[in-house]
This record gives sequence, structure tokens and C-alpha cells, in this order.
Amino acid sequence: MKTTVMSALCAIILFVACNKKEPQATEKNVSAAKTALPVECSKEIIAVKPVKVGETGILLPAGTKICLAKDNSEIRVELPADYSFAMDGVASRPLPIGYATYHCICSGGGACQVTFIDELGFGCMHSNCSGGCTGTFTYKGYEVNRVINLGEGKETFFADPGIQNEIASQYAATTDKYVRQSIYGVSYFFQLPGKASCDCEGTKACTLKTLGIAMEKTAGQSFKIYYCDGPCNGCELTVN
Repeated sequence: MKTTVMSALCAIILFVACNKKEPQATEKNVSAAKTALPVECSKEIIAVKPVKVGETGILLPAGTKICLAKDNSEIRVELPADYSFAMDGVASRPLPIGYATYHCICSGGGACQVTFIDELGFGCMHSNCSGGCTGTFTYKGYEVNRVINLGEGKETFFADPGIQNEIASQYAATTDKYVRQSIYGVSYFFQLPGKASCDCEGTKACTLKTLGIAMEKTAGQSFKIYYCDGPCNGCELTVN
């Protein structure tokens, strides 16, 4: 009798152990698998001419790789070499940022879908959205709002109005104007604390340049920045 009871008890324990669920571990594994899966594209193209991105004002250069997700939930974009996305308020982030995702946000209930038409570019469809749809480009949760060409030298980089606005904000917030500054990994000075040089392996390919920048919020006020530029890798300003 004892043997029969013990056998039945062991069978019950074994059955319960085999059917016991661990939802947290299972959920974690499923989440990790979803993250690892690549986006499946219903349409993949390489732009042969600049592409307009809806109401964002961004113009993607020729050579951009575009992937429209099969469920029309997003569009993945990869910029060609020498180009980068940029965003306000994250100027300490070194460039390039070559990837970003376009998606559409619904202001009401439901959801929007993205669309891409060769001649018209990016846009939003209402799908089952009860409000308005707004398209936006993001990179790791940050909204990107422009594309920068890094292949034309620092002079073109610093001439970008968006870059100048961010430098002006840095200038207003900086008390020690003699400290080396950096925006998206590109260094410069507001004021030179000593003798400046732009040596590049003993050549004169790298030269010292200055640029005047107006303070947008303060009419009539301006300042200068100092940097080195030229056809040379590692063209950086050093102060002795």
C-alpha cells in the first residue's frame, strides 16, 4: 500500500513540474529574438536622385538605401558614405549617424502607415488613425532633422546654418572661451589660448581658418571660431 501511495505521489509531483510555466524567462527570450530579426522589406531601392522626406524638410542624397517594411510600419534608411543625420541638442554625439527610421505618428486613436512613391518620396497613410498623421525620422529615440555632408571639408560643415545655431548655443553656455570645443566630434576654439598650429605630418596641407558666426537671439552680436582644415587626415588645431 505504501509503495502504491508513494508511486502515485511521485507521479503527481513529476506532472506538476513538467507543466510548470516560467512566463518571465519565455517573454525575455521572445523579446530578444524579435530584436535580432532584420526588418523584412516589401520594397528596396537605392535612390538615383535626391528624395524628399514628407513634411520633415529632410532631403536624402542620391545613393541612399531605402527599405519599406512589409507591414508598412516604418521605412529604414541608410545614407551613402560621407553623409550623416544630425539632431538638435545632441551635439556631443560624434558623427556619422548613417542610419535612421521614418515612421508616422497618429494624433488620435488607431495607427498610421508609411508610404513611399518613387516620384513623390515619403509620406503617411491614415490606415485606421482617427486623427492626423505626422511623419518623423528617429535615431535611437532621438528625432533627426537634417542631413550633413561630411565629405566636403570642415568649411562646408561649419557653414551649415543648423551647425552654426548649435555653436552659438555652446558659445552662450560656455564661460571659459579658451577651452577646446567639439560639435559632433569636430573640434574648434572660440578663443586661442596660445600659439596655434595646424601641422599635418610636416606638410602645409592643413591650415588655420576662422569663421564669424552671428548670435541669432542677440541682434548685432557675433563671435569667431578657429579650426584647422585641409586635405589631410588628422587635421586638428593644436595650441602651444
